[in-house]
Amino acid sequence: MQKYLPTNDLLFRKLLTSEDSLYILKAFVKDLLGIEFQSLMPKETYHIDSYKKRFNEIDHVQTEILRTEVDILAIGEDGSHATIECQIQPHSYFHERSLFYLAEAFRSPFGSSDKKEAGKKNNFSSLRPAYGINIVDFHLFDRKDNALQLFRLLNEETHQPFFNEENKELLILCFLSLKNQTIEKQKAAYHWQYFLKTGEVEPEAPDYIKEAKRKIDFLTLESEEKEMIMNIEKSKAISDAVFVTAMEEGHKKGRQEEKQALAIEFLKIGVSIEQVAKATKLSTEEVDKLWREQN
Repeated sequence: MQKYLPTNDLLFRKLLTSEDSLYILKAFVKDLLGIEFQSLMPKETYHIDSYKKRFNEIDHVQTEILRTEVDILAIGEDGSHATIECQIQPHSYFHERSLFYLAEAFRSPFGSSDKKEAGKKNNFSSLRPAYGINIVDFHLFDRKDNALQLFRLLNEETHQPFFNEENKELLILCFLSLKNQTIEKQKAAYHWQYFLKTGEVEPEAPDYIKEAKRKIDFLTLESEEKEMIMNIEKSKAISDAVFVTAMEEGHKKGRQEEKQALAIEFLKIGVSIEQVAKATKLSTEEVDKLWREQN
């Protein structure tokens, strides 16, 4: 039977935003950010009917599913915003993109003061901490770097985090790479990485990750969910076929400059350096140089 990974758009949303998955969502955020919420609610709760409507409304769905697998917004008990995105294919300016979404999550409540602060007429009182989690299936940083990386506002000399009046950090940006192999196996983040990239869990994994696996087991899904998953995979397969066909045309021409030109075009639309190198027969160093020159 065909195996579908947790990074499939529908499966990822189901395991983190279903009504009975809130404890899994809280554990996921805690394991990656180190922050424990009393409550954490997704802005949009998963339901197959609403998911089907969203899927059918997306224009150029093949491209959307290929590039962006997941985009989840969750809100904590203190109004903090946590965004979760799973990016299967890289594309230009991903660093800027991830920071943009974090900044958008931070500024989104601006002007919506709660009742306690309303009398002060201070729009900044409505702003709350924002945390961005990005699951990436490519090498965003150096291949030897840690798979889990957190970026925050720190004092350059003392490394003291930048806190608000409630002694909470305002901005944290987190990346978990499914490609980088450097990660502490004693930590729960390792088990999340292993589960997301293989669909399996190890015996030592926390119970909530084992439950996450059971929740998205293909055999237990409703018929509509199975159909949607296969539609998503079909869309990705179509995009892959277009990619392969174009690469084969480049091979027939055989000239180095044409291979480079073709590589540049696919780098622009977000194909990974490894895929471009394999398809064009260029070295990863050559493709990496082309990528840097384009940026």
